[in-house]
Amino acid sequence: MSKPPLPRSLHRVSIFDPALAEELEEDFMRLMLTAEALIWAQSHLPALLHASTPQSLLSTLVDIAKETTGVPRAWGLTWKGDPAKNRISIQAFAGDRDEAVPPPSSISRTVVGQVAAEGRPSWSNDATADARFGAAESVRAYTLRSVGCLPVGTSGVLYLVDPDAPGRFTRTHRLQLSALCALAGRTLDARVPSPQPSPKVPRVPGLVGETPVMQALSQTVHAFAPMPWPALILGETGTGKEAIARALHNLSPRRDAPFLAVNCGAIVASLAESELFGHEKGSFTGAERTRHGLVSRVGKGTLFLDEIGELSGPLQVKLLRLLQEGTYQRVGGEQTLHFTGRVVAATHQALQDGDFREDLYYRLAACVVPVPPLRDRRADIPALAEHLLNRIQDELPGAAQMHLDPAAINVLTARDWPGNVRQLENTLRSAAARCLAIGGGALSSQHLHVPGAPSSAQHTGSALKESVAAFERQQVIIALAATKGSRGEASKRLGISRQWLHRLMTREGLL
Repeated sequence: MSKPPLPRSLHRVSIFDPALAEELEEDFMRLMLTAEALIWAQSHLPALLHASTPQSLLSTLVDIAKETTGVPRAWGLTWKGDPAKNRISIQAFAGDRDEAVPPPSSISRTVVGQVAAEGRPSWSNDATADARFGAAESVRAYTLRSVGCLPVGTSGVLYLVDPDAPGRFTRTHRLQLSALCALAGRTLDARVPSPQPSPKVPRVPGLVGETPVMQALSQTVHAFAPMPWPALILGETGTGKEAIARALHNLSPRRDAPFLAVNCGAIVASLAESELFGHEKGSFTGAERTRHGLVSRVGKGTLFLDEIGELSGPLQVKLLRLLQEGTYQRVGGEQTLHFTGRVVAATHQALQDGDFREDLYYRLAACVVPVPPLRDRRADIPALAEHLLNRIQDELPGAAQMHLDPAAINVLTARDWPGNVRQLENTLRSAAARCLAIGGGALSSQHLHVPGAPSSAQHTGSALKESVAAFERQQVIIALAATKGSRGEASKRLGISRQWLHRLMTREGLL
């Protein structure tokens, strides 16, 4: 690649400020070399488009790279797995003029994993002396010197190695191959078959959310709802376990029979057995008539026992008999009665770690339904918050209309919500009251009094900073190209000071 001619204006600048002229010349050269590399890469685009499969495209890319750089070894790779944790599987493809495919051990997973995770090229003039890669087994075993690795789309990599000569890849090589791999990446992603979408999971009444964990929950509810066996719902406080129990009932053949719910921790201990199983007249002081308990009244429907871990030992024995034999007796009674309903229990406790009967646990756990906490499905929070706000609005007929503004949604999404959906709903109730006090309208972040700082705030802020930095870099490059490297004109075009432009260029490695 020939050195582009410099604009005459730079010669005039050098008369008054040689240092500035030298700096501008370097910027101009970098931009022009990048432009020429793009033109060079576009000249090879027809060959890339001619490739009919991902494998042939990578092979074509390898041939172009070897011809351009003279590197003795080059391979196209595809990878699967989690590069962020350095857990990837690699498949290698040689060029069309090569037959040998390298053994997996000869490819540095450290280098490939870093490039796959970061999505940007990695170059080393001497890998054995490079602190980044010197510890990698393949680098030590094969005493690699010049190494280049470039991302190709979302699942490919171009891997170049010269085991003997350090400093193989020139500045021009790096610019050309970076541009070429960027073009090849778009083509490769188009060649890779898109995964077939999973069958749409039917919605579950009362559940809001489309995240994978909620899709899995919906599948579980639909699978267990028609079954005749007991079910055990596991989840933190406030996750909506009763809503899951009602969904199991409403989607079952028992939907037309009663659904009765009781919190085992809220029943007075002395009356708990009577509450569940009923009592005969005169069976204890105050028993003036025969009373039907929940087990009897539910009939063929669903009995929901919330916080089952709070049930006393004697009642656990009676519940075990009910589940094992389908029979029970009222307090003070001798007649054996039959239970034809279904028991669905729920708890936020680890039942197997306490005094809960192991045999009863396994009876209840015929169908286990784990409910995810809200922090594990943050992407559902905007839709869930809107749903809850609409429900709050329905409880306030005649009140002014309210809606969540974007800032409020961002605040809600960033929270961990230890109290889960219940805490989210209570927070929205308080915010709605404050919003209505000033006439309704947009429910903003100012109305949300959420104690504590979100654990994910730093992550969210980091992602935002990265997006802003990427945008700034793009605008700086465009401005410098449009003004032929003139920092003064570029700063005016961007509406910033020349000093600030210098800082941006330094930060982005454009100097």
